[in-house]
Amino acid sequence: MHISSKLNWIGCACLIACFLGGGLAHAETKERLISLAPHLTELTFAAGADDALVGVVAYSNYPVEAQQLPQIGDAFRFDMEAIVSLQPTIALAWRGGTPAVVAEQLQSLGIEVVWITTDSFQDIAEALRLIGRVAGDESVAEQAAADFLATIARFEADQDQTLNEEPVAIFYQISDRPLYTFGGRHVINEVFEICGGENIFATLDTEALSVDREAVLLRQPDLIIAGLPEPSDSADHDPLSQWIPHQQGALSDTQFHRVDPNLLVRPTARIVEGIETLCALTQSISQPSTP
Repeated sequence: MHISSKLNWIGCACLIACFLGGGLAHAETKERLISLAPHLTELTFAAGADDALVGVVAYSNYPVEAQQLPQIGDAFRFDMEAIVSLQPTIALAWRGGTPAVVAEQLQSLGIEVVWITTDSFQDIAEALRLIGRVAGDESVAEQAAADFLATIARFEADQDQTLNEEPVAIFYQISDRPLYTFGGRHVINEVFEICGGENIFATLDTEALSVDREAVLLRQPDLIIAGLPEPSDSADHDPLSQWIPHQQGALSDTQFHRVDPNLLVRPTARIVEGIETLCALTQSISQPSTP
């Protein structure tokens, strides 16, 4: 081969290699996310990062587009083979929920684990921002976070005008068998507070726990809420029925309601809809003022 031709060929080869290398480098910067909890899926869509989302867990039911994505298990059991097939670069993990052993498995597969905390309103806003950053586009996420905090601020300002002097004592029933509820670490405590309520188990330093029926009766809540959509589709089982025998005794002044847990409990920006519902309930309960 003539030396000039050889040099031209080498030059072309270098250009092609640089082009392909640059393309691959660019492709590597495009993150591929999997969500390890339903609320993280919802937050990813709210942060405008859904185009990077390639896999979700069961019960990722909002928005409807999330239901079309491949499932990789549920919030506690994961299909590693399915995960590997999706070639994710980042896993969004729920701090306080995702098992540490799962995070270790993912990291051993070369998948970066990003831990997300959602224990408070501020955490929810920060989660939106963080997801935007890891997905490579913060603009939508920042706006979503700002809008969420502004809405919360309006709720706080409005409720300051109507709050009772004594908080409404609330028991939130996650399930009845076993009797499960939230402790002091869950964002629902801020929801209760903004509506003039107080979790009767807020002093327990945990996110959720199993409790005895007697412990609930002893605290005599003003309001018991069951986390079921309204109305319940189940005609043969009422999760609030266990309290009926006590409505002439310790719970004679207690009100009972069902709420949609996807709005009141799931720590996402949609929690503002749950706040509206809860505030209406607490305002309907007349609390005597302290002399």
